[in-house]
Amino acid sequence: MNQGRIVVVSIMSVLILLLTLVVASVSYSAEQLSLDQAVAMALANNPGLKAADAQVEAADAGVLRSASGFLPKVNISETWSRTDNPLMVLGTKLNREIMGPDDFNPVVINDPEPLSNYNTRLAVTQPLFNGGREYIGRSQAKLARETSVQERERARQETVYGVIKAYYGVLLAKAHNAVAQQSIETSAANLRLAEARYKAGAVLQSDLLRAKVQFSEVKEMVTRSENAVRLSTAGLNFAMGSPQADEYEIAGTLTPQELKTELAQVLTDAQAKRPDLVAMELNRRNSEKSISMARTDYLPSLNVMGQVDWNSAKLAGDDAKSWAVMGVLQWNLFDGLVTRSKVKEAVATNSRMRALEEQTRERVQLQVRQAYYSASSSLDRIAATATSVEEADEGLRIVQKRYEAGMTNFVDVLGAENALIRARTNALQAVYDNNVALAELKLAVGTL
Repeated sequence: MNQGRIVVVSIMSVLILLLTLVVASVSYSAEQLSLDQAVAMALANNPGLKAADAQVEAADAGVLRSASGFLPKVNISETWSRTDNPLMVLGTKLNREIMGPDDFNPVVINDPEPLSNYNTRLAVTQPLFNGGREYIGRSQAKLARETSVQERERARQETVYGVIKAYYGVLLAKAHNAVAQQSIETSAANLRLAEARYKAGAVLQSDLLRAKVQFSEVKEMVTRSENAVRLSTAGLNFAMGSPQADEYEIAGTLTPQELKTELAQVLTDAQAKRPDLVAMELNRRNSEKSISMARTDYLPSLNVMGQVDWNSAKLAGDDAKSWAVMGVLQWNLFDGLVTRSKVKEAVATNSRMRALEEQTRERVQLQVRQAYYSASSSLDRIAATATSVEEADEGLRIVQKRYEAGMTNFVDVLGAENALIRARTNALQAVYDNNVALAELKLAVGTL
């Protein structure tokens, strides 16, 4: 920054400080609130962050669930039955070990008496090989968890940015109100000057009427600025997740901030640090895992199973016990092209994710450039508007003297007064835009 810019920025800082002090003198009863406090309140109360936290918890549960594919499944069941079906009666008697010689009588076999039975079964299934499905599923769950963490971080950054912008918005609204209050004093002085000139017979009544109209318009500007303060305060409360009727005394001033980095550096940082871009990369990697997952259906599966049965005439009885161990190899040789379709779908989804990732990278670059250029140009605007305030103030003073001496008309006075109002307003807006642009740059880079 050259020496001339430093001078005008220093002038601007003094102007903003004076305006803020004027506003701060209006109220002493409200609670003081710094920017750091506002951000802390938002991080604690913002519903969007709470939703993001819940999403991370859900992803943690998904990682835990993914481990289930490596573990055995254990089930216990109790089944009651009563039947006179010949085959079922014969099987039940065999299971309960109560077959006798009379049970081989054809009449008894073909038309048995109804028989009740309680079956207690403990079954265990252990997967041995499923084409790597368990490993892929666990990798996908971990990637999904990392994605949710990155999305939560992006939500945090956006929340912080929202608070910063709203906080600066309150400072801007209050500074605008201070400008409006100063403009009332200027307009009142011009009105008194016009009245004095009119009473002295030096000007027409039209000058006095113009002065009164100008004074009314400035009073309306004060009303609008006061309403803007209320609205901006409600907006800050919304950003913090607080009741919108809460009132705070904002501690701080809008002061120019320097840009201390180069475009090439922030572009590089954004590619590595931007959470939503990292999340997009993770989603793309997860889609690649989905291709491998779909292809596991081409491979056989092998599971081992074991069970123990107790059959009895009474509930949970142990009259007869039996066991069985099985190894099950299953290979789906043809499933009507279902697996092939799933693989093609996964490949297409992966292509889509790659395109979206590339699009996101380009969009991030554009956002970084826009924020950087805005932050850079804002310093030039601050320098220009700071000079304009001084020039407009001096111009109004000169025109007032000339009008008082009868050397110019009142239209010039009104023009000079409005020029000063615009200069002060533009100066405030330039500093606000500078502060917001630097916060937006950090948001665009992913370092906020």
